[in-house]
Amino acid sequence: MAQIRKRGPSQYQARVRLTGHPEISRTFPSRHDALAWSNERERLLMQGLGAAIRGADQLTLYEALERYATEITSSKRGQQQELSRLRRWQQNPIADQPLSRIRAADFARFRDARQEQGAGPNTIRLDLALVSHVFEVARKDWGMEVLSNPVKAIRKPKLPQGRDRRLMPGEEAWLLAYCDAGGHVLLKVFIVLAIETAMRRGEIADLNWQDVDLTSRLATLHRTKNGTSRVVPLSSVEAKMPHFVKEKCHFAG
Repeated sequence: MAQIRKRGPSQYQARVRLTGHPEISRTFPSRHDALAWSNERERLLMQGLGAAIRGADQLTLYEALERYATEITSSKRGQQQELSRLRRWQQNPIADQPLSRIRAADFARFRDARQEQGAGPNTIRLDLALVSHVFEVARKDWGMEVLSNPVKAIRKPKLPQGRDRRLMPGEEAWLLAYCDAGGHVLLKVFIVLAIETAMRRGEIADLNWQDVDLTSRLATLHRTKNGTSRVVPLSSVEAKMPHFVKEKCHFAG
């Protein structure tokens, strides 16, 4: 049964008691909000979702991020970058709040503060995407189906127009000449592969010589962004790369 009582000049405490369940309570700035919350909690308790409510009320965002790091981030290719983003979230005051008490307005304030600090739109979107997925995992996999995802309720920063920069005439020759003059063999290979194949930086870094067939002019990528392997054709420029490169490059395998 729900009870509402006034506490102070502008606060209302909602208390919900149901046989077989511990009492739960929350304080609100208006009687209307307190009544709406108590009615919803009473409905959820009657549906047998008491454990889900307690989990969402007790697990802080900090703790959720820690569990997410162990169960989800640890299996990702870009785990180091995500861990850095995750640790920054844990230093935010929002992380001290239980998941059920975090509201869209909290993340809207975070968004605005990051913009004032000079963070780019994509950086902010990635920050929000991470914590949004934490809420989704908690709701779908950790037994907290009563949770809503407050990140979905806020506006995300608008991304700028995509870059379309291309090498201008003479720039490729300048880059390769710089590598030759400084003895930057590995950098030169990276540049040639990037220009001729459009492979991603991580794909080039993971490439081993046993995955390169210069006779057939094919390179096999075992680890790609979408998690599947693929074969990349090599141009005649790459097929004619001098064999001494193999002896000098760290990624030669």
